Amino acid sequence: MPSPFPSSTSNPGSGIVKLALRPPDQPVFEILSFSYPLKLVVSATHDLPTFSSCVDNTSITNPPRPSFVPLLFLLTYGGGLVSGDHIKLSISLARATRLTIATQGSTKIFKPTLQPSTTVSPPITRQDLNVKIAANAALWLGPDPCQPFASSQYAQTQIFEVDVSRGGSLGLVDWVCEGRSARGEKWEFDGWRGRNEVWDVSPPEGDGEEGKAGKERALKRGRLVLRDNLILSAPDLRSRVDGLGIFGTLILIGPLLAPLASFFIEEFKALPRIGARDWNAHNKTKIAPSTDAVPTEVERREQWRKQRQEREKKDGLLWTAANVRGAVVVKFGARAAEGAKIWLGGMLREEETVGREFGPGGLMCVR
Repeated sequence: MPSPFPSSTSNPGSGIVKLALRPPDQPVFEILSFSYPLKLVVSATHDLPTFSSCVDNTSITNPPRPSFVPLLFLLTYGGGLVSGDHIKLSISLARATRLTIATQGSTKIFKPTLQPSTTVSPPITRQDLNVKIAANAALWLGPDPCQPFASSQYAQTQIFEVDVSRGGSLGLVDWVCEGRSARGEKWEFDGWRGRNEVWDVSPPEGDGEEGKAGKERALKRGRLVLRDNLILSAPDLRSRVDGLGIFGTLILIGPLLAPLASFFIEEFKALPRIGARDWNAHNKTKIAPSTDAVPTEVERREQWRKQRQEREKKDGLLWTAANVRGAVVVKFGARAAEGAKIWLGGMLREEETVGREFGPGGLMCVR
């Protein structure tokens, strides 16, 4: 007997998210669709303060601003992806919208079900994400670490097109751990590949030949700001990671996240270094300790920095930060995922931009 229901036209694992701004300031999902094994769940919203001092709106004429930020959970049935799954998610943020994306736990990459004696290569698990961020819009993508099981293979590509010059902003956390450490797994998967691309799609200025050429490039995609690749492959991967149990990348670009980006750069500059003694220190004016019962902000920050650096040594955490064509890229690693979460969470909470502008959902990955 034929089914009375029409056949589905969606591809397995595909999803579309389109966020718009309903006048005067109400964000609405014009499109929110997904198919198995992908699942998208809208959760509690975060009300924004009446004014944000982090955004420079001088280049935008009377920009609207959303009254709240939706929280969208990116989930998979069963808490992970099996061999051969292919997630294809497209996200579009209209002008002056904001979105926080989180997960409810680590994304597990399950090993293939084929027996080791089989001569057929198991299919690779894949995830492709394409994001468009319009003028004065912002996205915070903070998933939990990816957890590839032994013998699994995974590849992901994440492409972000951001209208940076007109206020578009992006914050991205991308990290992968050694596997199921409770079962003794340490980098025993067959392969993990990740690529992040950030493109500036701001419209070029000028009407000359350079302006016309720039407009033609913008119609295609824009200007490549950065392309970050991480390739972890067998064999003998465990001996090459120098005792680290997690690797991570933080990418920050745009005016909304500029204070957070500057914070990471300044904290990196403040790290102690070999041969970094300042021989002119005796000629500099020292800050006298406060005589008040309540420490000053400078004293409090110095105490926090000292405690954080001691914790970094304890957790074997290494990190670096650099400016890359207007973006800030932070690379970090630690002996265990918990140490990386404590460090990243401490940095984000100390600076406060993510919690204030994107809500508690933006900090779920470091809880």
